[in-house]
Amino acid sequence: MADRTIHAQTPPDVAAVAQLIAGSDALALDTEFLWERTYRPQLCLLQVAGEGFEAIVDPLAVTDLRRVWEAIVGGPTVVVHAGAHDLDIILAAAGRLPARVFDTQVAGAFLGFGDAIGYGNLVGAALGQPVRGGEGYTDWSRRPLTGDQVKYALEDVRHLLDLWRKLTAQLEERGRTSWVADETQRRLATIGEVVEPDEAWRRVSDARKLRGRALAVLREAAAWREVEAVKRDTGRQRLVPDRVLIEVARRAPTDPGQIAELRGLHPGQAKLVAVPMVEAVRRALARPEAEWPRWPPARPFGGDPRVDAIASLLHGVVRSRAADMDLAPGLLGTRGDLEELARMLLAGELDREDREVPLLTGWRKTAAGDEVLKVLKGQAAVRVASGPGGPHLEVG
Repeated sequence: MADRTIHAQTPPDVAAVAQLIAGSDALALDTEFLWERTYRPQLCLLQVAGEGFEAIVDPLAVTDLRRVWEAIVGGPTVVVHAGAHDLDIILAAAGRLPARVFDTQVAGAFLGFGDAIGYGNLVGAALGQPVRGGEGYTDWSRRPLTGDQVKYALEDVRHLLDLWRKLTAQLEERGRTSWVADETQRRLATIGEVVEPDEAWRRVSDARKLRGRALAVLREAAAWREVEAVKRDTGRQRLVPDRVLIEVARRAPTDPGQIAELRGLHPGQAKLVAVPMVEAVRRALARPEAEWPRWPPARPFGGDPRVDAIASLLHGVVRSRAADMDLAPGLLGTRGDLEELARMLLAGELDREDREVPLLTGWRKTAAGDEVLKVLKGQAAVRVASGPGGPHLEVG
């Protein structure tokens, strides 16, 4: 238990928390937010803990948290668990990410705890501490907060610094500190990615089924939805569900009444979106065919059963190597990576210098990539061998 607990609901309390953060070498951090009704996450609670203190900051009571955000990004190692959304909120609020980030879920994946272990399970496995639960699906925007909500929120940061110390020591002992740093930087690079309206069509469910004019209509309709969702700060699906966009793209309706008749739109939505959606359709229909969007050409050897067979063999090699090293397999290579290697083999491009498969770069290449290349080139065989732990895959 910390020496000092603060529930910051006034500017002076927030200033005190900011000062404590600024004086910390390491800071445990978590957020509670809602994202069901808004385009961006709606921050409802910020929890932090440092040496000797823990605090809850209420952004609904004090909206100006600039000093807190500046303190967070200004120096301490920020320790999170599965922190992509937390970091996204920090980036939006502070304009930059913390100087140093340690994600305990990422670290756990390099120490045999699986690639997506939950906070409570990791605390239990690594520290032997039970974690109190029960408020994970609460509405964090409602006030006042209950005592149980406050206890739950503090529990989410209470053990993070102990986890950080324990996992850091284990990573150093096993020589994997740089591996985690590399993976963390790779993930940080995706934080705050902006969806350009003209590219929003690529993210619509079932868009891959469309071609030609329908894809042109989808591009215009999805671009309008993206801009409007940002303007209204509402979720894309709340404004116009993907399934409705697909129907609009297929039918290309030019009358607002046709939009209103589509399944998946209630009357209030139809009244809001029918006219601008029809205008989007008309813009698409006015474009010459040369300007219609197109999906990239099919990848080489698409549908070739050899790709699946080779990738499945390599998957066994990667999983076996990951088990030997007590790593989550996905950290070494994804199914997509392995299928790409199979296509490169069939195309005679394994030795191409510009290859960008992660498995063949950095620490992954040493850990498993070189072994996979030997299998692909016929320089090593894969077999089932016996050992003290029972049958296992062996490459040699």
